[in-house]
Amino acid sequence: MYYLGLDIGTTGAKALLVDRKGTVLSKGHAGYQLISDGRNVEQRADDWVECGADAVGQALIGQDPSKIAAVSLSTQGASMVAIDAQNRPIGNSLTWMDRRAKSESEELAERLGGERIYRSTGWKANPALDAAKIMYMKRSDDYRGAVSFISTLEYMNLFLTGNPVCDPTNASIRQLYNIMTGDYDDSILEVIGVCRDELPCVIQAGALVGHITESAAAATGLIAGTPVFNGTHDQTCASIGAGAIEKGDILLSAGTTWVIMGIDEKPLFTDSFIAQAAHPISGLYSAVASLVGSGASLQWFKNNFVDADFDEINSQVSSRVDKVQELFFYPYFSGAFYPDWIPEARGAFSGVALEHDKFDFARAIMEATAFGVRRTLDDFHANGFEFNALRIMGGAAKSDIWCEVIAAAINSHVRVSNESEACALGAAIIAATGAGAYKNLKDAVNAMASETRSISPDTGLTAKMGEKFLKYRRMWGCIEKYYSLS
Repeated sequence: MYYLGLDIGTTGAKALLVDRKGTVLSKGHAGYQLISDGRNVEQRADDWVECGADAVGQALIGQDPSKIAAVSLSTQGASMVAIDAQNRPIGNSLTWMDRRAKSESEELAERLGGERIYRSTGWKANPALDAAKIMYMKRSDDYRGAVSFISTLEYMNLFLTGNPVCDPTNASIRQLYNIMTGDYDDSILEVIGVCRDELPCVIQAGALVGHITESAAAATGLIAGTPVFNGTHDQTCASIGAGAIEKGDILLSAGTTWVIMGIDEKPLFTDSFIAQAAHPISGLYSAVASLVGSGASLQWFKNNFVDADFDEINSQVSSRVDKVQELFFYPYFSGAFYPDWIPEARGAFSGVALEHDKFDFARAIMEATAFGVRRTLDDFHANGFEFNALRIMGGAAKSDIWCEVIAAAINSHVRVSNESEACALGAAIIAATGAGAYKNLKDAVNAMASETRSISPDTGLTAKMGEKFLKYRRMWGCIEKYYSLS
């Protein structure tokens, strides 16, 4: 039998069809757009459905859909849409990058206390999360007639099965769910003015959501009646697909935003507001730090300034270590969030000299993102988290030189995932577990998760990166003072 994982991400949908051993049989992908005016960042919720169906259809080319035993989802978190009485969207979804609810977020923190919100939901009060966005919608005439407020997972579950249910990881990143009690937080709901009836039911990841409807079957090519098991937040799915499921495992998911997730047996609450959620594997928690801007930096630079493909960039940057020792980059295109929390900050190059060319800048970007990883791992360690080898999946995993830079920056070997679509693979593993192919999720991960290759730190490069990291931090201290005066 086969298992289908469908990942509905920030910029596209990816479908992955695998067998019981996790062997990838086929893939599909369809991209969609963000709608942004520079501050507000929206998305058509129906793009999730239409492109998700397209990606599934591509993955089914040449395959027998009757052999698919189960389906599950991996989805972006905290991208929310208001729904009317006919289960149709009112306007676009407000994505996890949208910042229009800033005053509502501040009001929520003032009324309940920022620490109280963080300790309850696992996430620092943030205008990008759904608690503040629901307050905004409730006060806006644009959303009059809304009967419910749902995020990506629920919208896709609604499309596939007619049942718009959520899971605990997505519920907590929406900042509506208490991770300690395993239920919605009534104090938060009261402040934002939303009733439980306006929110989706929360069931565990891996629980049966329902079955593929006739309409979903017609759109995707799946067989009506195929069971759908509840998915989870994409970064949690990535940890499952990459095999990071034991205490001390830590994963770098190098997508649009670089996300570092550590697995532990208790929440890791910190002064820097590392986010928390209960992991689908019983008894485990995930600690999440999002390095906003890191993943997009090199792509932005390539698109705008480099007439070369990534193979040439990788080849060129490998020889420029000494040349860029005083060249620094800070990837804060939309503000500095974890661990600095200075939304007004912006990106910057520093130490630019006449001898620097485009490939020197590319090298500086790679090093800057690696320094972000080091800062995060130092923070985890300072708060008592002892990690095993860092696992890497996503865009940076395709570049050996970038992985070598990361290994040198953290002075530890890294394990690089051989499957770039770990989120979709994680969803497929959840589907296989729900269908009974394995006794539990841990057994399924051990049998199906992506294989990895190991990269060890180069001693000479490690010393140079360690020296540069200290300079990098001192320069940031100067830049940080500028924003404190503005």
